[in-house]
Amino acid sequence: MLRYLACSLLFSLGLAQGLELHIPAFASGQIPAKYTCVGENLSPGFTFAHLPPGTKSLALLFWDPEFPKGLIPRWVLYDLPPTAEVGEGLARAAALPNGLKQGQNGLGKIGYDGPCPAKSAPYQIDLYALNVATLGLPPGAAWHQVKAAIQKHRLQEAIVKVSFRR
Repeated sequence: MLRYLACSLLFSLGLAQGLELHIPAFASGQIPAKYTCVGENLSPGFTFAHLPPGTKSLALLFWDPEFPKGLIPRWVLYDLPPTAEVGEGLARAAALPNGLKQGQNGLGKIGYDGPCPAKSAPYQIDLYALNVATLGLPPGAAWHQVKAAIQKHRLQEAIVKVSFRR
């Protein structure tokens, strides 16, 4: 009970902040063409802040929540060290420096697959703070494997919602 009261007090005073995900290229809420199939299809760079205590790694899932035929993963990143930086245009390789791994996108390929709607569509990017240094999955894991592993080790989540219009 005392712990609950202390946490409530910290949040009410604005002294405790939740996990934050910052994607400078998407700051307007719109995805520039450069990061889509009509542009260079580059993965965006991102930063994070206010990691919760006990964070040992991060995972990021970028997906299309309203695709008519079911969920379409656009980018699956996991085993990201909490001190790493992710720059724009990440290589499309399953295993990257610093232990970072990429999983399969909606096309069954490794790495980022930018939005490609016929007209316009919303997208969601979820960043998870995890209590393990690795999810124990091999490079190139499928979305459902990564998502299931995240649920077992999740400390906090930050969500960014954006859209793309042709």
